[in-house]
Amino acid sequence: MSEVLHEVVAEIAAGPGAFAIEVLQFLVLAAIVYFVAFGFGRRKGMVSNMLVERRNRVATRVERAAHADEQLAQSREGAAARVAAAKSEAATILREARASARSSRRDLRAAADVEAAAIRERAASVVQEERAEMHVEVRDRLVGVVAQATRSLLNEGLSPQEQRQLIQGIVSSEIDRLEASAEDAPAASR
Repeated sequence: MSEVLHEVVAEIAAGPGAFAIEVLQFLVLAAIVYFVAFGFGRRKGMVSNMLVERRNRVATRVERAAHADEQLAQSREGAAARVAAAKSEAATILREARASARSSRRDLRAAADVEAAAIRERAASVVQEERAEMHVEVRDRLVGVVAQATRSLLNEGLSPQEQRQLIQGIVSSEIDRLEASAEDAPAASR
């Protein structure tokens, strides 16, 4: 390092005026750079302007971020309110749907009961009509059987024992025929 220092001192000693001019030029250049970079008095330099602009940009971004946070909080509150309203509405719709389903079920049951009662009434009237027709048919057949038995008794001079056997035979055959036709009638109606 001492060699470098000797060299510098030798240069200064060789031309002290040139050295003074170089130092003056350096100081003028340093002052110009300082005034351009940092400014003088009310005038701001480039570095100061850049720092101020940077501070302003950062402040603007912070304000925007704060505004965005406020909007986010408001949006979350609004979303929570809408979700609560939607849940309330869903519960209301569900209650109404259940009530409507119960009402529909009651109406359908009532209609089915009315229809079943009407079917039972029609079936009962059909059964009564069938019984009435069967009674008429049985009566007509019994009248025919009695008439036939009476004719047979009158035509043949039979003893009371033979008359009783003849009547029992005719009545038994007619009862068997009636039972067979009664068994065939329900099978045909199915």
